[in-house]
Amino acid sequence: MKSFRKRIRNINKHLHFYLKEGEKFRVGLLFEDYSKSHLLNKYNLPKTFIDNSSKTPLAKGSVTRANVKGKYGRKQPEEKETITRHIDFVRRKDGVRVEYDRQYYVYKKVLLHHYNIGFNFITNKHNQKLIVSDELTFSNTDKHRIKNTHIVNMFCEIFNDFEVYDEKLNPAIHFNTKFDNIILPSGTLDDNDSLKDLIEIGSRFTKNEDDNNAYQKRLEVLKEFKPDIRGKGPNGFFGYIVFGFTKYDIVLLETMYAGNATYVFTTKNFENQVIQDKQTVLNNKLHLKRFFHDDNWENKLKEFMKKMENKN
Repeated sequence: MKSFRKRIRNINKHLHFYLKEGEKFRVGLLFEDYSKSHLLNKYNLPKTFIDNSSKTPLAKGSVTRANVKGKYGRKQPEEKETITRHIDFVRRKDGVRVEYDRQYYVYKKVLLHHYNIGFNFITNKHNQKLIVSDELTFSNTDKHRIKNTHIVNMFCEIFNDFEVYDEKLNPAIHFNTKFDNIILPSGTLDDNDSLKDLIEIGSRFTKNEDDNNAYQKRLEVLKEFKPDIRGKGPNGFFGYIVFGFTKYDIVLLETMYAGNATYVFTTKNFENQVIQDKQTVLNNKLHLKRFFHDDNWENKLKEFMKKMENKN
Protein backbone atom coordinates (compact mmCIF):
# COMPACT_ATOMS: atom_id res chain seq x y z
CA MET A 1 0.00 0.00 0.00
CA LYS A 2 1.28 3.44 -0.91
CA SER A 3 2.01 6.11 1.66
CA PHE A 4 0.04 9.35 1.58
CA ARG A 5 1.54 12.18 -0.47
CA LYS A 6 0.24 15.08 1.60
CA ARG A 7 3.19 17.22 2.67
CA ILE A 8 3.65 20.57 4.41
CA ARG A 9 6.58 22.75 3.37
CA ASN A 10 6.72 24.95 6.45
CA ILE A 11 4.59 24.13 9.50
CA ASN A 12 5.29 27.54 11.06
CA LYS A 13 2.91 29.14 8.56
CA HIS A 14 0.13 27.22 10.32
CA LEU A 15 1.36 27.26 13.90
CA HIS A 16 2.11 30.96 14.38
CA PHE A 17 -1.61 31.73 14.68
CA TYR A 18 -1.93 29.42 17.68
CA LEU A 19 1.43 29.22 19.48
CA LYS A 20 3.81 31.79 20.93
CA GLU A 21 7.53 31.94 20.21
CA GLY A 22 9.29 29.44 22.48
CA GLU A 23 6.08 27.61 23.44
CA LYS A 24 6.30 23.82 23.90
CA PHE A 25 3.93 21.54 22.01
CA ARG A 26 3.53 18.08 20.49
CA VAL A 27 2.17 16.75 17.21
CA GLY A 28 -0.12 13.75 17.41
CA LEU A 29 -3.41 11.97 16.90
CA LEU A 30 -6.10 10.30 18.95
CA PHE A 31 -5.47 6.54 19.04
CA GLU A 32 -8.86 5.94 17.41
CA ASP A 33 -7.77 8.03 14.40
CA TYR A 34 -4.31 6.42 14.39
CA SER A 35 -6.00 2.99 14.28
CA LYS A 36 -7.87 3.88 11.08
CA SER A 37 -4.66 4.01 9.03
CA HIS A 38 -4.31 1.14 6.55
CA LEU A 39 -0.53 1.51 6.73
CA LEU A 40 0.17 0.26 10.27
CA ASN A 41 1.49 -3.11 9.05
CA LYS A 42 3.65 -1.48 6.39
CA TYR A 43 5.37 0.73 8.96
CA ASN A 44 5.42 -2.00 11.64
CA LEU A 45 3.34 0.08 14.04
CA PRO A 46 1.36 -1.53 16.90
CA LYS A 47 -2.40 -1.97 16.69
CA THR A 48 -2.87 -2.02 20.45
CA PHE A 49 -2.34 0.87 22.83
CA ILE A 50 0.35 0.36 25.48
CA ASP A 51 0.58 3.42 27.71
CA ASN A 52 4.00 5.11 27.97
CA SER A 53 5.47 3.04 25.15
CA SER A 54 7.22 4.30 22.02
CA LYS A 55 7.70 3.01 18.47
CA THR A 56 9.75 4.26 15.52
CA PRO A 57 8.09 3.56 12.14
CA LEU A 58 10.00 1.65 9.49
CA ALA A 59 11.68 3.63 6.69
CA LYS A 60 9.07 3.01 3.98
CA GLY A 61 8.46 6.49 2.55
CA SER A 62 10.56 9.56 1.81
CA VAL A 63 10.02 11.20 5.21
CA THR A 64 10.39 8.04 7.29
CA ARG A 65 13.54 7.12 5.33
CA ALA A 66 14.98 10.53 6.15
CA ASN A 67 13.97 9.97 9.76
CA VAL A 68 15.79 6.63 10.08
CA LYS A 69 18.66 7.06 7.62
CA GLY A 70 19.10 10.83 7.60
CA LYS A 71 18.38 13.45 4.98
CA TYR A 72 21.15 14.65 2.66
CA GLY A 73 21.41 17.74 0.50
CA ARG A 74 23.90 19.40 -1.82
CA LYS A 75 26.89 20.93 -0.12
CA GLN A 76 26.90 24.74 -0.26
CA PRO A 77 28.58 26.24 -2.18
CA GLU A 78 28.02 23.45 -4.65
CA GLU A 79 30.87 21.10 -5.43
CA LYS A 80 31.11 18.03 -7.62
CA GLU A 81 33.14 14.88 -7.15
CA THR A 82 33.86 11.72 -9.09
CA ILE A 83 32.61 8.45 -7.66
CA THR A 84 33.12 4.91 -8.98
CA ARG A 85 30.43 2.23 -9.03
CA HIS A 86 31.11 -1.43 -9.81
CA ILE A 87 28.56 -2.73 -12.31
CA ASP A 88 27.84 -6.48 -12.24
CA PHE A 89 24.88 -8.12 -14.03
CA VAL A 90 23.87 -10.99 -16.31
CA ARG A 91 22.79 -9.88 -19.78
CA ARG A 92 19.35 -11.23 -20.65
CA LYS A 93 19.77 -11.79 -24.38
CA ASP A 94 22.71 -14.18 -24.14
CA GLY A 95 23.21 -14.94 -20.42
CA VAL A 96 26.68 -13.43 -20.41
CA ARG A 97 27.89 -11.91 -17.14
CA VAL A 98 29.01 -8.29 -17.52
CA GLU A 99 31.37 -6.60 -15.04
CA TYR A 100 33.03 -3.18 -15.15
CA ASP A 101 33.65 -0.01 -13.12
CA ARG A 102 31.77 3.15 -14.06
CA GLN A 103 32.56 6.68 -13.01
CA TYR A 104 29.94 9.33 -12.18
CA TYR A 105 30.41 13.07 -11.79
CA VAL A 106 28.00 14.08 -9.00
CA TYR A 107 27.31 16.88 -6.52
CA LYS A 108 28.82 16.44 -3.07
CA LYS A 109 26.18 15.90 -0.39
CA VAL A 110 26.12 16.60 3.32
CA LEU A 111 23.89 15.35 6.12
CA LEU A 112 21.13 17.91 6.80
CA HIS A 113 19.45 16.13 9.69
CA HIS A 114 19.00 12.70 11.24
CA TYR A 115 16.33 12.54 13.97
CA ASN A 116 15.43 8.82 14.19
CA ILE A 117 12.47 9.60 16.43
CA GLY A 118 9.33 7.59 17.15
CA PHE A 119 5.73 7.94 18.23
CA ASN A 120 4.82 7.99 21.92
CA PHE A 121 1.69 6.32 23.31
CA ILE A 122 0.36 8.48 26.17
CA THR A 123 -2.96 8.98 27.97
CA ASN A 124 -3.74 12.63 28.80
CA LYS A 125 -5.73 14.04 31.72
CA HIS A 126 -8.94 13.80 29.70
CA ASN A 127 -8.38 10.01 29.45
CA GLN A 128 -7.75 10.37 25.75
CA LYS A 129 -5.34 7.83 24.29
CA LEU A 130 -2.85 9.76 22.18
CA ILE A 131 -0.06 8.98 19.73
CA VAL A 132 2.29 11.97 19.97
CA SER A 133 5.77 13.15 19.08
CA ASP A 134 8.43 14.08 21.59
CA GLU A 135 8.04 17.58 23.00
CA LEU A 136 8.81 20.27 20.41
CA THR A 137 9.46 24.01 20.54
CA PHE A 138 7.68 26.53 18.34
CA SER A 139 10.34 28.86 16.96
CA ASN A 140 11.21 30.61 13.70
CA THR A 141 14.81 29.39 13.89
CA ASP A 142 15.83 26.96 11.14
CA LYS A 143 16.69 24.28 13.71
CA HIS A 144 13.18 24.09 15.17
CA ARG A 145 11.27 24.87 11.96
CA ILE A 146 12.94 22.03 10.05
CA LYS A 147 12.48 19.50 12.85
CA ASN A 148 8.85 20.46 13.48
CA THR A 149 8.01 20.27 9.78
CA HIS A 150 9.75 16.89 9.47
CA ILE A 151 7.70 15.41 12.33
CA VAL A 152 4.42 16.79 10.98
CA ASN A 153 5.22 15.20 7.63
CA MET A 154 5.86 11.82 9.29
CA PHE A 155 2.24 11.94 10.46
CA CYS A 156 1.12 13.07 7.00
CA GLU A 157 2.98 10.21 5.31
CA ILE A 158 1.40 7.51 7.46
CA PHE A 159 -1.93 9.00 8.59
CA ASN A 160 -2.61 11.93 6.24
CA ASP A 161 -3.67 13.88 9.33
CA PHE A 162 -2.34 15.40 12.55
CA GLU A 163 -3.34 17.53 15.52
CA VAL A 164 -1.33 19.86 17.73
CA TYR A 165 -1.28 19.47 21.52
CA ASP A 166 0.14 21.84 24.12
CA GLU A 167 2.79 20.76 26.61
CA LYS A 168 0.09 19.39 28.94
CA LEU A 169 -1.35 17.31 26.09
CA ASN A 170 -4.48 19.43 25.72
CA PRO A 171 -5.56 19.92 22.11
CA ALA A 172 -4.14 23.25 20.94
CA ILE A 173 -5.58 23.25 17.43
CA HIS A 174 -7.38 20.67 15.36
CA PHE A 175 -6.99 20.39 11.60
CA ASN A 176 -9.35 19.16 8.90
CA THR A 177 -12.77 18.16 10.31
CA LYS A 178 -11.95 18.99 13.93
CA PHE A 179 -13.34 21.76 16.17
CA ASP A 180 -11.95 24.75 14.27
CA ASN A 181 -13.99 23.83 11.20
CA ILE A 182 -17.11 22.54 12.91
CA ILE A 183 -20.09 24.81 12.32
CA LEU A 184 -21.93 25.11 15.62
CA PRO A 185 -25.73 25.15 15.55
CA SER A 186 -27.35 28.56 15.47
CA GLY A 187 -30.16 29.67 17.72
CA THR A 188 -30.69 29.26 21.45
CA LEU A 189 -29.75 26.46 23.80
CA ASP A 190 -33.37 25.80 24.75
CA ASP A 191 -33.88 24.58 21.18
CA ASN A 192 -33.76 20.76 21.55
CA ASP A 193 -32.11 20.29 18.15
CA SER A 194 -29.34 22.74 19.06
CA LEU A 195 -28.82 21.01 22.40
CA LYS A 196 -28.55 17.60 20.71
CA ASP A 197 -26.06 19.00 18.20
CA LEU A 198 -23.80 20.36 20.95
CA ILE A 199 -23.95 17.07 22.86
CA GLU A 200 -23.00 15.18 19.70
CA ILE A 201 -20.10 17.56 19.04
CA GLY A 202 -18.87 17.06 22.60
CA SER A 203 -18.88 13.28 22.16
CA ARG A 204 -16.34 13.65 19.32
CA PHE A 205 -13.82 15.27 21.64
CA THR A 206 -14.05 13.18 24.78
CA LYS A 207 -14.83 9.47 24.82
CA ASN A 208 -15.15 9.25 28.60
CA GLU A 209 -18.80 8.54 29.40
CA ASP A 210 -18.70 10.27 32.80
CA ASP A 211 -17.19 13.42 31.25
CA ASN A 212 -19.82 13.40 28.51
CA ASN A 213 -22.61 13.05 31.05
CA ALA A 214 -21.19 15.90 33.13
CA TYR A 215 -20.92 18.11 30.01
CA GLN A 216 -24.52 17.32 29.07
CA LYS A 217 -25.68 18.16 32.61
CA ARG A 218 -23.91 21.54 32.46
CA LEU A 219 -25.66 22.30 29.17
CA GLU A 220 -29.02 21.37 30.72
CA VAL A 221 -28.37 23.81 33.58
CA LEU A 222 -27.42 26.59 31.16
CA LYS A 223 -30.49 25.81 29.09
CA GLU A 224 -32.70 27.09 31.93
CA PHE A 225 -31.40 30.61 31.31
CA LYS A 226 -31.94 30.49 27.51
CA PRO A 227 -28.57 31.61 26.13
CA ASP A 228 -27.96 32.04 22.42
CA ILE A 229 -25.09 30.09 20.83
CA ARG A 230 -22.35 32.40 19.57
CA GLY A 231 -19.65 29.98 18.35
CA LYS A 232 -16.37 28.40 19.45
CA GLY A 233 -14.09 29.89 22.06
CA PRO A 234 -11.19 32.20 21.16
CA ASN A 235 -7.58 30.99 20.81
CA GLY A 236 -6.36 29.60 24.10
CA PHE A 237 -9.88 28.39 24.94
CA PHE A 238 -9.91 25.24 22.81
CA GLY A 239 -13.01 23.11 23.30
CA TYR A 240 -15.01 26.04 24.73
CA ILE A 241 -18.37 27.15 23.36
CA VAL A 242 -19.44 30.79 23.62
CA PHE A 243 -22.93 31.54 24.91
CA GLY A 244 -24.50 34.98 24.98
CA PHE A 245 -26.99 36.42 27.49
CA THR A 246 -28.04 39.68 25.87
CA LYS A 247 -30.46 40.76 28.62
CA TYR A 248 -27.72 40.33 31.25
CA ASP A 249 -25.02 41.86 29.01
CA ILE A 250 -22.67 38.91 29.64
CA VAL A 251 -20.93 36.19 27.65
CA LEU A 252 -20.26 32.74 29.10
CA LEU A 253 -17.65 30.21 27.95
CA GLU A 254 -18.38 26.56 28.71
CA THR A 255 -16.09 23.64 27.84
CA MET A 256 -16.66 20.06 26.76
CA TYR A 257 -13.78 18.90 28.95
CA ALA A 258 -14.13 18.05 32.63
CA GLY A 259 -11.75 19.38 35.26
CA ASN A 260 -11.80 22.92 33.85
CA ALA A 261 -13.97 25.93 34.62
CA THR A 262 -16.81 28.05 33.25
CA TYR A 263 -15.79 31.65 32.46
CA VAL A 264 -18.10 34.68 32.47
CA PHE A 265 -17.23 38.01 30.80
CA THR A 266 -19.06 41.28 30.35
CA THR A 267 -20.05 41.54 26.69
CA LYS A 268 -17.97 44.70 26.25
CA ASN A 269 -14.86 43.18 27.80
CA PHE A 270 -15.18 39.97 25.81
CA GLU A 271 -15.61 41.76 22.49
CA ASN A 272 -12.96 44.45 23.03
CA GLN A 273 -10.15 42.48 24.68
CA VAL A 274 -7.81 40.24 22.70
CA ILE A 275 -8.00 37.09 24.80
CA GLN A 276 -4.92 34.95 24.11
CA ASP A 277 -5.13 32.26 26.79
CA LYS A 278 -6.53 31.50 30.23
CA GLN A 279 -3.45 32.76 32.03
CA THR A 280 -3.76 36.16 30.33
CA VAL A 281 -7.40 36.31 31.41
CA LEU A 282 -6.54 35.45 35.01
CA ASN A 283 -3.47 37.71 35.27
CA ASN A 284 -5.32 40.73 33.92
CA LYS A 285 -8.64 39.92 35.58
CA LEU A 286 -10.49 40.12 32.28
CA HIS A 287 -13.23 37.74 33.42
CA LEU A 288 -16.22 38.65 35.53
CA LYS A 289 -16.56 35.24 37.20
CA ARG A 290 -15.08 31.75 37.05
CA PHE A 291 -16.85 28.58 38.20
CA PHE A 292 -14.79 25.42 38.60
CA HIS A 293 -16.27 22.09 37.54
CA ASP A 294 -16.70 20.77 41.07
CA ASP A 295 -19.64 19.53 43.12
CA ASN A 296 -20.78 23.09 43.79
CA TRP A 297 -20.69 24.21 40.15
CA GLU A 298 -24.46 24.06 39.58
CA ASN A 299 -25.41 25.88 42.80
CA LYS A 300 -22.82 28.64 42.31
CA LEU A 301 -23.78 29.20 38.68
CA LYS A 302 -27.51 29.33 39.41
CA GLU A 303 -26.92 31.73 42.31
CA PHE A 304 -24.88 34.02 40.04
CA MET A 305 -27.46 33.93 37.24
CA LYS A 306 -30.28 34.74 39.66
CA LYS A 307 -28.33 37.76 40.86
CA MET A 308 -27.93 38.90 37.25
CA GLU A 309 -31.66 38.42 36.72
CA ASN A 310 -32.50 40.50 39.79
CA LYS A 311 -30.30 43.33 38.52
CA ASN A 312 -32.44 43.48 35.41
